[in-house]
Amino acid sequence: MPARILVAGLLAAAGTTAVVTGTASPAWACHGLLYGNPVRSTSGFTFEVTSSFPSASNITVQANNGTATISGTSWTNGAPPLVATVTGLNPGQSSTVQVNADLSNGGTACSSYANSATTAPAQAPATGAATATATGFTFTITNYNGAVYDYTFSETNGATATDDGNGLVTVTGLAAGASSTVTVTATAKNNSGFTGSANTAVTGTATPPAPAAPDAPAKPTTVAGDSSAAITWAPPAANGSTITGYVVTAAPGGATCTGGAGATTCLIGGLSNGVAYRFTVTATSDQGPSPASAASNTTTPVRTANKDIAIDRASVEPGGTVTLRAEGYRPGASVRFTFYSTPVVLGSATAGGNGVATLTAALPAGAALGAHTVRALGVGASGRPLSQDIDVRVAAATGGGGGDEDEGGLPVTGPGATATAGVALALLLAGAALVLATRRRRTV
Repeated sequence: MPARILVAGLLAAAGTTAVVTGTASPAWACHGLLYGNPVRSTSGFTFEVTSSFPSASNITVQANNGTATISGTSWTNGAPPLVATVTGLNPGQSSTVQVNADLSNGGTACSSYANSATTAPAQAPATGAATATATGFTFTITNYNGAVYDYTFSETNGATATDDGNGLVTVTGLAAGASSTVTVTATAKNNSGFTGSANTAVTGTATPPAPAAPDAPAKPTTVAGDSSAAITWAPPAANGSTITGYVVTAAPGGATCTGGAGATTCLIGGLSNGVAYRFTVTATSDQGPSPASAASNTTTPVRTANKDIAIDRASVEPGGTVTLRAEGYRPGASVRFTFYSTPVVLGSATAGGNGVATLTAALPAGAALGAHTVRALGVGASGRPLSQDIDVRVAAATGGGGGDEDEGGLPVTGPGATATAGVALALLLAGAALVLATRRRRTV
């Protein structure tokens, strides 16, 4: 066998796509045409065409599979060989090329050449996006080819995947909202032109459950203060709802405090010192309230010293302005002032370095006439909550504006000033009695 033909055969066996050039030594002769030096690839092959005659013309090629072309239509002795090329084959697919030519002796050559493309590694499955279902999801193998590959599946989270023989994969066995990763493996069939296997992973999620009210918050923790307590909780599972806030309720008494959607703590004021309380937390949402949490451990508020609250006017017309001054808070703490009976937040003030928070605010214009309370609530100097109340009376406005002023213009204070006021009243009464006795003794 000529050396060049041997080299071409070795290159073909190796599957190389290199093109062999040069003058072809005769590989075989059939009606005057010579073929040699084949080079194969995964999509086709090439081979050289010459003639045993001095020349050949009107050379044409035609393949039964793929597309055949040739580098020229005539050849003469001593010229480089023509190269016939077959493209468009699948890996491992064969093709027979019919070659026709007119020979220099006046005859006609009509012969064929057969070869095949080399095999190729298996291609990984291409997949579309997962679409949720009630019990899993579906997806499509977009390059599905059951004639070439066998498909197998491995799934996580207890799911099961099956295909319909046309590339649609259905995954079942998932709970609502649960996810699974499915690995799709394509293994080449024998004589398919492909070898080995390749895989692709797809992750999908079953349709989430319909939104429901949140779960109950976990049991809250508490810190007792003066006439108050701080309650802390962890957010519960939302169950597809949108949590809008929280309500904390004290027992006994039913006092409450509220927090926004992201809150995890709030302060309750107006509690009775010396009374043991428990607290529950409820989440509110667009799907309704959650169940109440388990009750907290008992906590008992206790009275602290060095505190006071004052108001500049004890009797105010509806909508009138008052100035409130609360002492005993941690410097920098925010102190909220609320008007009761029906709670209306008047505003908040920051305690200064001396622990005093001062707020000037208008009382509600629609407040009913009669006795009311203003409460100051914040973190006390001890680091525990501090709640203080002071009385205020809403009275009808008078012509001279006296309804806006306390008698004598003196500020009215909270419980811290009660003893002082009592002593002053006792001394006033004692003085009056002494004057009366003197007068009586002078007339006797």
